Amino acid sequence: MPPANKPKRVHKSAEERVAEILTAATRIFADQGYQTADVETVAAAAGVGKGTVYRYFTTKEVLFTETLRFNLERLRCEVQQARADQDDALDQLREGMRAYLLHFERNPDLVELFVQARAEFRHQAKVLYFAYMYIDWDDWVAVFERIGHQYRLRDGALDELMAASSDLLHGAVVLSQAPHRKPLSQRFEALFDVYLHGILKP
Repeated sequence: MPPANKPKRVHKSAEERVAEILTAATRIFADQGYQTADVETVAAAAGVGKGTVYRYFTTKEVLFTETLRFNLERLRCEVQQARADQDDALDQLREGMRAYLLHFERNPDLVELFVQARAEFRHQAKVLYFAYMYIDWDDWVAVFERIGHQYRLRDGALDELMAASSDLLHGAVVLSQAPHRKPLSQRFEALFDVYLHGILKP
């Protein structure tokens, strides 16, 4: 008979186990870097054996790539949900942009993953990141088109206006890591106002 104080083994689905491994891998890769981190450390952080990690991810490189994919999917889902919760197109843009920035505020490790992906797997990381960036591109085009029907947009191609919003978001995320910066949640309204109206008084 097993000892009374021996913890019971909790059965988890493969999906739950994979999510736990990828969550742990996010933290380990961000803290230690791709070159230094090893699969055994990730396994220990996830509370599983190294063999379990290799059951789902055949190499450390695969583990890192899937960790990046896992985080990009979470980001995408949060932005999608924020947009879906709004009826007005301008509100969809505002809340989608807010969700994007706040995700990085809550998950600063993701910035480190981007840096490492760029350094270690320049080509693969670029393909993966931009693949996710353009998955919902047509949906965002539709949002901007509705904004154009409801409000007066400045002259210029729609894709340039969309690119400007992307530039603002990516720049804000990178600079949020600089010292003495206010949290993105505190800066968002000012950033969005400048994006809408520019720096000149009407």
